[in-house]
Amino acid sequence: MIKAPDVTSLYVLCAFIASFWILKRFLFGPLLAILEERDREARSAERVHAESLAELQKTITRAEADLARARSEALAVRERLRAEGRAHWERKLEEARAAAQSALDSATAEIRSEAARAAAELPRSARELARGLAEKILGRKIAA
Repeated sequence: MIKAPDVTSLYVLCAFIASFWILKRFLFGPLLAILEERDREARSAERVHAESLAELQKTITRAEADLARARSEALAVRERLRAEGRAHWERKLEEARAAAQSALDSATAEIRSEAARAAAELPRSARELARGLAEKILGRKIAA
């Protein structure tokens, strides 16, 4: 007796092909698209990150250069102001020395004139003092 061929294998094969087609169309296709989109976004994010790092490095370099230039300018301004201050201080010091020397010269001249006047007046005062003393000692007026 001849038996009919076993078609269960054919049914299994048809079910497998139909399942594969359904899974590919509704699961694997969209899932693969999502994974590819995610991979593309990750590569894009990595590129943006690398560009941002490069831009950050350029900005840091530029800021450091600006800071160095500002420090240099500030140092130059500070040195210029310090030199101006020292010159002003020297001028004021010289003016004070000149004023002190002038006051000293004036005081010296005044003392010399007073000493000369006192030296000129001393003999006359000494004579008057001697006469007054002699009159007190003798008890009478002395003719000079």
